[in-house]
Amino acid sequence: MAEAFGDRRRSRPKRSGGVMAIILLLLLFSAWNTGENLLYIVLGGVASLLFLSAVLAGFNLRGLSLHREAPHAVFRGDPLLSRITLKNHKRWLPSISVRVGEEPRPAETLAYALKIAPGKSVLLDMEHVFERRGVYTLPACLLASSFPFGFHERRRVYRDAQEVLVYPRVSAVRIAALEQLPGGRMMPRHRTGDGDEYVSLREYLPGDDLRLIAWRISARIGVWMVRELGFGNVRSVIIFLDTVRDTGMNFEERFEDAVELAASLGVTLLSRQYSVGLHAGAVTVPLGRGSAQERKMLDLLARVEPEDRDGAAALIEQEARKLKSEPVRLVCISADPEKWGQESGPADIPVLDPGGLVHA
Repeated sequence: MAEAFGDRRRSRPKRSGGVMAIILLLLLFSAWNTGENLLYIVLGGVASLLFLSAVLAGFNLRGLSLHREAPHAVFRGDPLLSRITLKNHKRWLPSISVRVGEEPRPAETLAYALKIAPGKSVLLDMEHVFERRGVYTLPACLLASSFPFGFHERRRVYRDAQEVLVYPRVSAVRIAALEQLPGGRMMPRHRTGDGDEYVSLREYLPGDDLRLIAWRISARIGVWMVRELGFGNVRSVIIFLDTVRDTGMNFEERFEDAVELAASLGVTLLSRQYSVGLHAGAVTVPLGRGSAQERKMLDLLARVEPEDRDGAAALIEQEARKLKSEPVRLVCISADPEKWGQESGPADIPVLDPGGLVHA
């Protein structure tokens, strides 16, 4: 974003300024009734002080430019830190006691600069927390100052309309435990012999199958280690996210759980060097690997919304039919697994229930 000098100015008296205004009216009334010259002198001094408070506060903000840098995305519930650069373009005078807020909450101070020297810049950090995934436009920044007297506050608004994607929350998924979930037969059962494929070793967690313990390695290092099973020889997985809108209770909450499961499963598989693709309604992310693929999938999951039943079900059926002959594993994640295959998509694709998600 380019430097901005503010596109609107606002002004408001502070509480102390309101008190001074009442004093000014009392002095005016007293001077008018008594005709005392001293009261007129004091009246003029108080009026000048109020006038200078408004003028100097506005001058304090003059010549200030604001540049905001925010990350492309953040996970739901995590703090998003945006970096604010305030630069004073005045040649001789500093800007003092400048607070930074946001337009919807002008009274709240999110960052504060005590002094910005002429020709210099200061760096400030602002924090946002988003409780729901989606696409958000960062609110306009607001600079405010009541320096030097504190009777009047002047404000300037800086708009940049930056978009931030809020990804669904991601948790590591125990791949070996997925086959134990209802409807989760997405990988072959454990077999003894030369045909087993182990992706990695990790520490034992309560509930792990004791048959997967690597006894020799555990004895050598003194820590219980278990083998992580992979998807056999097939290293490509296509995840179907059921986006069919349902009229049942708590659908929005269940749909968000399904989105989070899709994100968690995709990120976990990508971290284990799988090729992963994603189908969510009318939008598709082709098979891919690495951090770039992870970003594409999370970008899609940040934007995905439930769709009408007819269109979404037809798209899932069509895409699944295309992939039947491909050497990939197909798995669906649905907010309502019981209706999968009846109303939402092909019944022969295994479906995972978000309520049975197993975290590492």
